[in-house]
Amino acid sequence: MALYPDSVELLAVYADIHRRAEKLDEAKALLERARAIEPMHPAVLASSADLAYDRGRYEDAAALYLELVDRRPSSYHYSRLVAAKNRIGAHEEAAAIARRALERFPGDPWNLRGLATAESKLGRREEAVAVYEELLSVEPNDRFAYKELMRLKTEESSPEEAASALKGLMRSGGRSRNPHLKTLAADRLRKAGKLEDAVSEYEDALALEPGSPYILAQLGFTQKKLGRDQDALESLSKAFLAKPSDPYVRKSLESLLKKRFELARFVELIDEALTLHPSVKALHGIRKRVARLAGL
Repeated sequence: MALYPDSVELLAVYADIHRRAEKLDEAKALLERARAIEPMHPAVLASSADLAYDRGRYEDAAALYLELVDRRPSSYHYSRLVAAKNRIGAHEEAAAIARRALERFPGDPWNLRGLATAESKLGRREEAVAVYEELLSVEPNDRFAYKELMRLKTEESSPEEAASALKGLMRSGGRSRNPHLKTLAADRLRKAGKLEDAVSEYEDALALEPGSPYILAQLGFTQKKLGRDQDALESLSKAFLAKPSDPYVRKSLESLLKKRFELARFVELIDEALTLHPSVKALHGIRKRVARLAGL
């Protein structure tokens, strides 16, 4: 950078490095320098789009990805445009863009995933099933896609029937090692009111995918519902540290610690989360409020 301070390509590369390290303010500052030099450079547009997406500014990201695919189409930027459209609830647009991308890049797995998500959100179950089946023909080891396919296929079954069917599936073809299927079975069991069985499935899923924020959160919620507060506290603390932006985890964890008169411990967890995820700026305000409640 010292040798080429005005290189927009280098500024964009460094911005990407900072973004991946969750140093979003630093990435933004670098891109502002790059845009002042050459605002419409493809590297600047691409890095700006990815940063906007990571900051949760999906409409801004979609506009930038659209500019990129209009200028120089790539399967990656099409898939990110589809993802951004899905994020803002524009599922019809997402589906149309994904189909256009697949005409240009047949069988692209990321655009197939985006299309399947859009069709599922639109309630077009048969279309979503067909897309997931096409995706699995391209990526047969995509465990998440297989889980979503099974979720759609068991959607009209009762929770008990769905859980039973999923357990049967997991007895064959190496599927017992699929954490997504186990999580889906656990979700169905919890919905059926079989909380102890659900906890067991969540624990098995977690052993296959340690540190998963979703599995940790669902395990903690279920343990809390069973009155197993200590276990719930452990699960939700890990879920919070993995994904402190999740408001449901945060509120559930705070209520547990408040009940146990241990809000000071929550302050410590927030400090740890800020170290791990400096980009989650909302934690600073939450820390002040909780510290005040804890008398710190």
